Amino acid sequence: MFTLSFGKLYYNITFFLFCQTLYPVITKKIFFFVFGQKKRVFINILHLTLEIFFRLCYNITMFPDLSGIPENSTVAVAVSGGCDSMCLLHYMSQVAGKCGFTVAAINVEHGIRGEESVRDTEFVRDYCKERDILFFPYSADVPKKAEREKISLEEAARVVRYECFADAVKSGKCDLVATAHHLRDNAESVLFNLFRGTGVKGLSGIRGGGYIIRPLINVKKSEIEEYARENGVPFVNDSTNFSDEYTRNYIRLNVLPVIEKIFPQAETSIARLSEIAYEQSLYIEKQAEKLVRATDFGAEITFPARADAADKALIRAAIISAFKKCGIIKDYGKAHADDVLALIDKQTGKTVHLPRGVTARREYGKILFKRNGAAETYGETLPFAEGEYRFCGHTVKIERVPAEKIDSTDLKSGLYLDGDKLPADATIRTKRNGDVFGKFGGGNKKLCDYYTDLKIPYADRETLPVVAAGGRVYAIFGIAVSRDVKVTQSTERLIKITKE
Repeated sequence: MFTLSFGKLYYNITFFLFCQTLYPVITKKIFFFVFGQKKRVFINILHLTLEIFFRLCYNITMFPDLSGIPENSTVAVAVSGGCDSMCLLHYMSQVAGKCGFTVAAINVEHGIRGEESVRDTEFVRDYCKERDILFFPYSADVPKKAEREKISLEEAARVVRYECFADAVKSGKCDLVATAHHLRDNAESVLFNLFRGTGVKGLSGIRGGGYIIRPLINVKKSEIEEYARENGVPFVNDSTNFSDEYTRNYIRLNVLPVIEKIFPQAETSIARLSEIAYEQSLYIEKQAEKLVRATDFGAEITFPARADAADKALIRAAIISAFKKCGIIKDYGKAHADDVLALIDKQTGKTVHLPRGVTARREYGKILFKRNGAAETYGETLPFAEGEYRFCGHTVKIERVPAEKIDSTDLKSGLYLDGDKLPADATIRTKRNGDVFGKFGGGNKKLCDYYTDLKIPYADRETLPVVAAGGRVYAIFGIAVSRDVKVTQSTERLIKITKE
């Protein structure tokens, strides 16, 4: 068990009486009178101010951040049974009623440690049952998942946990999931990413977001352990936490202690770094998104004609965004981004091959990304007939319009043709080798050369619909019509073609 000094006992009695009497009166009566419907904002501010005051005066060791929890929500604490998560569950169950939320516990049994893992789950279940805390158990075969997907046990366990958290929220069990990651965990994560090789985003450390909150992320491990001792919080030990066979454990057990001998405030300093990196990565990503857009076949990046070092930093971030839009989520490295970035200084048409069958191609002021299998519909052919069709990622429309309603400016738009001049076997298709196009200005030109003159990107050429018969192209949707089917004053069957 544990003992309390007279000072600690005096604090506990005083703090208890304050929470039960003056605290609710001040927050709910005075601020409601002064601020009306805006009371919740100021109640949160007062909660924080008063709690800081009492913790400084009475030396409370653990100070979780609960400011992001909405009123009347259900928060499930991710509990393994270890010291950190049990302390978080204990603390949140103590303050839940006064802060206006409901607390629950979610436990994931990974199937890694056999009976010990099952024992930990039963320990958490019993703790919650004794205290009437909602308990949401999950179980999974993590070793099997790791083997099937060829990833480490650590990574497989992390993926499974967050899948379970997502299910708990989606199924309505809870609104938020609180994890017990603390200051030292954040330092381990930053160092792990640094040693493995990372950009600015990887230095951001452990972040919350969406339905995930991290109340202890700025709390030291020693403060959590002190809280456990002073409040008699029970917990179990995970035997794998003491093995340095796992990378993160090795950093925690062997690397950080050596660093802290030289830099005692290393954890706090790393936290400051991760905060700065997080803010900078958000800004870079925001600016980079202006350069990239998703397409039917993958993504494309637009870059300036002369890209300097600052431009390339944004383009690199845009490349990573394009990877994700093409389904490349994690299995890429700096070398892949470098290969794509190098295309900026290459000639149009140069291509690099990326993971998952994705290709990146240099075009006119752009880099075009194409997913594996995106070209499967390129050989499609449709009969030329009135109607609206979906063709190679485009919506094409063919309609007959009254000739008397078209003025001369419309005739020059390239959207109208004389339907009676089209061969009966005309079809809608994409380009083929040997295609010839009759320009309005006179003369014939190979279609590929005509595309080059217009600087149409290669990837767009592959999917651009044309109206053709044999090797003769009569119209290019959205671009031009051939002189062979040009509209004149004697045109009787006026056809309008559009592409979206």
